[in-house]
Formats: sequence, structure tokens, C-alpha cells
Amino acid sequence: MGAIIDSRESEKITVVGAREFIAVRVSIMTALTASCILVATARAGDFAAPEKKSGETASSALEDTDVIPDTGLDATILNSRVQLTNEFKDQEFGAAKDTVTLNLAYAFGNPARRDWTVQVDLPVVGYDAGHTGSESGTGIGDVETRIGHVFRSEGLFRWAAGVEAEFDTAGGPPLGDGIFRLSPIVAFAVQPCPTFKFQTFVQFNQSFFTETGVSEEQELHLKPAISISLSDNWYGYTEFEETWAFPTHGEFSSTAKFEIGRSFGAHSEWVLSARCELPITSSSDDYTVTVGCTYVFK
Repeated sequence: MGAIIDSRESEKITVVGAREFIAVRVSIMTALTASCILVATARAGDFAAPEKKSGETASSALEDTDVIPDTGLDATILNSRVQLTNEFKDQEFGAAKDTVTLNLAYAFGNPARRDWTVQVDLPVVGYDAGHTGSESGTGIGDVETRIGHVFRSEGLFRWAAGVEAEFDTAGGPPLGDGIFRLSPIVAFAVQPCPTFKFQTFVQFNQSFFTETGVSEEQELHLKPAISISLSDNWYGYTEFEETWAFPTHGEFSSTAKFEIGRSFGAHSEWVLSARCELPITSSSDDYTVTVGCTYVFK
């Protein structure tokens, strides 16, 4: 009997491992496929390097190096901005979480191209427990703040680093995570032309204080992404977030994210965007939809 049980447990572990292996490969292949599709949709003329006009200032020349609207996706390009988003998560057992977040970002430093930023996220959360057995509720979510610095802001390769802090202002689940967290962040961007960009965002989450009954958080997040400028001020963005949770023996999860948006205004200072997130591995979230409006101070 013991041998049979061991055999079944071994088979179960093998199956789970195989699923995770396949999920990783599917995530990578899907990212490459999506990138190729986005590149293929761009017009050939979009990849021509912009000509520097007579009398053009250094600041305006820098702005021309990236025509993709700024919504905070690229941590190596900093602008002061105000952003309002509404995120809806459809979860298992009929539960749902609706979060409205006000993001305030202030960029300062180098006058030619700002290289420092301080940001704060102020969320309000509404939670419908569905059939989970938990209680529904509405209130303030977990406030997040971050500070960052761009070490290389020009050229083909750019990079930045910073720190994010999450405060337990929601008082724990279901409106928040129930932790105080610090997260060092490193971001890279490779932009061969103004209309196409590959970027990677690496973040390590470490909790220091947790609510009673809340587990410690120790996670590594890797977020490779592609941004591309489309015609008529539209842009496309695709990201695949890979997460390793170390306290749970390196449990792996993957999420595909697709975003499309459009800038408008006299100086393209307004941006409207819509995003869809789909879990590739098993998750308590069935899907996530986010809409946002951003005003960039230029």
C-alpha cells in the first residue's frame, strides 16, 4: 500500500512539474509571437530615424527619441503626471475586486530629461465575496510609494533603479495584502527606433510586517515587455509577468498582459488606455480588465 501511495505522489509531482515547465515555455513562445505580430503591424516608415531639424533644442531632440505615449510603463522615461485607473478582477467562486487608483508622479532632476521620480498610489477597493465565504467590503486599499532614478536616460540602452514600499493601510485581506513590503526594482529598456521598444522590469518583494494569519511575502517578479507606436497616436503594449514565490518552494506563476491606448491633445498630453490580463498558470484570478486616463505635464 505504501509503495502505491508513493507512486501516486511521485506521479502527481511529475505532472505538476510538467505543467509548470510547459507553462513557462508557452509564456516565452507567446511573448515572442506577440512581439513579432506587433512589429509586423508597424509601418516600414515608422522605423526610420527622425531627422534633427534646424534650430532644434536638446530637450526637443530627446522627446523625439520616443513617440510612444507615456503612461508610466517605461521606468526609464520620467514625466510628472496624474493617472486615474479602474481595475476589475474576476476571481474564482464568483468573487470580484474593483479597485480605483489615483497615481501621482513627480519628475525632477536633469532639466533636459528628468532623471528622478517620486510616486504614490492611492487606491479605493470594493470587494464582492461571491461564494467564497468571506465578507464583502469597500474601503481604502494599500497605499504604495516609490522613488526611482534613471542612471542612463539616452541612447539605445537605458536603465533605472528604485525602491517601492507598500503600506498596510487596508488592514489586511480582502481589501489589501496585510503586509508592509519593500521592493528594490531595476528596469531596462532597449529602443532601436522611436516607435519600437523592448523593456524588462525586475522587482523583488520582501515583507517585513504582516497581519495575523497573513503569510510572509518573498517574491521575484520578471516583466519582459514590448511597446510599439501605431498610426494616429495609438500604441500597443504586451507584457508577460513571471513570478516566483520563494516561501512556497519556488512556486511559479505567469500572467499575460495586453494593453492598447491613444494619446490626444495639443501636445499629446492626454492618454486613454485599456488593458486585459489573463493568467497562463493556475490562479485565483480568472481575468483582469483595467481602463485608465493619464495626464502628462509637458
